[in-house]
Amino acid sequence: MLFVKNRLTHPRLGMAIAKKQVKSAVNRNRIKRIVRESFRLHRHAIPPLDIVVMARRGAAEKSSAELHRSLRKHWERLIRQCAD
Repeated sequence: MLFVKNRLTHPRLGMAIAKKQVKSAVNRNRIKRIVRESFRLHRHAIPPLDIVVMARRGAAEKSSAELHRSLRKHWERLIRQCAD
């Protein structure tokens, strides 16, 4: 996850789910859906940032619950970093 502050009043999300990292289009789209849903659930607590989520190799093999758990930890870490 990469982020930079923006001049807006809300966070924005971008995704880089590379074909090299996640071969199957079905899995790339599943990961994108999960990322969007997780972002929607945490958007209220995230400061105004431009965020890019990148998938690592092996993300396609994780279950949806594991991906949600991982993203929740990333959002919480991002919120803590911006609060400091």
